[in-house]
Amino acid sequence: MTRLIPVQLGLLDPLYYMFSWILGGLYSWLNNYGLVIILFTVLIRLILTPLGLRSQRGSLRQQMLQPEINEIKRRYPKDPQRVQQLTQKLYKDNGISMMSGCLPSILQLAVIWPIIYIFRAPLRYITAVPVQNLMKIGQVLQGQGLMTEAQVKSIAMMDIPILNGLRDSGSALQQSVQEGWIRLPQVINTNFLGIDLGMTPSYKPWEWFGANWQVQLPLVLLIIITMLTYWLQMRIMRMSTARPEKTKEEKAREKANPAKRGQNPDPGAGMMKSMNLFMPVIMLFTMFSMPSAMCLYWLFQNIMYLIQSVLGYKYYVMPLRLAYAEEQAAFDRSRGKERDGSAAEENKPGIFAGLKEKLRNRRKAE
Repeated sequence: MTRLIPVQLGLLDPLYYMFSWILGGLYSWLNNYGLVIILFTVLIRLILTPLGLRSQRGSLRQQMLQPEINEIKRRYPKDPQRVQQLTQKLYKDNGISMMSGCLPSILQLAVIWPIIYIFRAPLRYITAVPVQNLMKIGQVLQGQGLMTEAQVKSIAMMDIPILNGLRDSGSALQQSVQEGWIRLPQVINTNFLGIDLGMTPSYKPWEWFGANWQVQLPLVLLIIITMLTYWLQMRIMRMSTARPEKTKEEKAREKANPAKRGQNPDPGAGMMKSMNLFMPVIMLFTMFSMPSAMCLYWLFQNIMYLIQSVLGYKYYVMPLRLAYAEEQAAFDRSRGKERDGSAAEENKPGIFAGLKEKLRNRRKAE
């Protein structure tokens, strides 16, 4: 059956077709809406995980280069263009691409847009019920007082009310099937483990424990669990820095010498802080304004992010921290042998082979 998908944004049309085809195939196979969402989320994250790990590795390498960048800034405090040129060359020499950190975020935004529309209109996108047929069913349900005129007009973008109406009206379901507007296998069962994935959670606390608590309370609990997984994910990300936190001695030296303060900032700290503020707002907005299928998607995306963060911590963060510890140990040994502290600092080995030598050569060339 042809899937009639409207143009929401021309560049994203292929994602609408692809996601619709994948979700439709999964539902035909599993006939379980919740499992379809879970498998779809896992599949998308498996595709994006290699990019995410690559981005994490690039971010860690940037952290380890920060002392060199600070040295460039110290040498050219009044020449920001020169600082930018040398910083870019430093990244290029060490195989760091700035776009590698942006690409996963761009892809994530591109993916979430069609998913929002698909979960609002599963009959149209997943089981491929034509819009014309949905309009006819909506008019029948409106005649029975099960849908409003506004809901019927927006049925192309939101067909969840049809699922609820057909579930509540056996006569409307029978008429729709007899007229050939819809087939019984196309009527998606949105119940999953006692949760109605077609219902939108209420943001009003008194409704969570009111007469409809058996529907609303599980939805709110699902949101709470989702936000807990996000908090855990952010906690692991904060731990995943190549350079360990400053020791008490380093903090004391910075306090005694204000010129040292802020020389080694975490380049990803600002981005992480913005993400910590921005993403929870987006998640809560979508979870309280859309069918809870979106919440289930966020939950398993967070779980996949947790797995990615653990893998990155094990295979990238820990080896870099070990290298950093070895570097510090070598520096401490050289400092004990050198009387001149500046000479000891100059002989401090780098994480990347030949890094300081390259920087010294550039200085001589200048």
